[in-house]
Amino acid sequence: MAVTPANAPRGLWLASGGLRLAALLFLPGVDPPAGALLVCHGAGSCKENHAIMARQAAARGLAAMVFDFRGHGASEGVMDAGAAADVTSAAHTLLVKSAAPWVAGRGSSLGAFWLLRAASADPGLFRSLVVLCPADEASLLRGLDHFAARDALADDSEGFAGRFDVPGLRAFWQQTDLFATAQGMRRVLVAHTRDDEDVPFTVGRRLAAGLAPPSRFIALPRGGHKGAQRSPLVAGATLDWVLEHA
Repeated sequence: MAVTPANAPRGLWLASGGLRLAALLFLPGVDPPAGALLVCHGAGSCKENHAIMARQAAARGLAAMVFDFRGHGASEGVMDAGAAADVTSAAHTLLVKSAAPWVAGRGSSLGAFWLLRAASADPGLFRSLVVLCPADEASLLRGLDHFAARDALADDSEGFAGRFDVPGLRAFWQQTDLFATAQGMRRVLVAHTRDDEDVPFTVGRRLAAGLAPPSRFIALPRGGHKGAQRSPLVAGATLDWVLEHA
């Protein structure tokens, strides 16, 4: 597909579980778009940190949306066990606002966890998925107190902003199983860095091993927990993947 200039992003609000979520919608220079890509950030992050992926998607003829999960960025509420509904709401809104014929999803870390939960609950919603350094429950439980402690220590360079229902999430993650959630899913691209300091590389490899074809696993030699999110190689692979499975 030819590269086309993208329009300036449009700010909008989503409704999810009685909360208002802030989002940015990117539309390509073609109408209608070839498809749509929903981009889901990780714990303590925000939509602006992933806008570059949305811009790249729009340049390839896709509509794209980044949004703040509940308890993050400009969105209302706290991060709690209902956050998979944020993904579902954002995906449906993206389809309606863009008039795209289908939607794919890309999620990083905690965003990958919620994306997989949403896709499992609504199997026909996403055409394909891309998950980067996906966080499993053991990793999320280890990081939960750290997430909460950093609430008052925002780092503007990273855009950190998170509010967490610590007791509720701890109870929820003690009862869920990411690998069972993703077992047998199709059209999923997984990327993980070998030196990930927050989520072990073995998590991504094990998740990929349980997928059904077509699926793909990209092992990056280095880059830390955010290495896959920041990788130009993975960004290109993301767009090639979702367009291939359109």
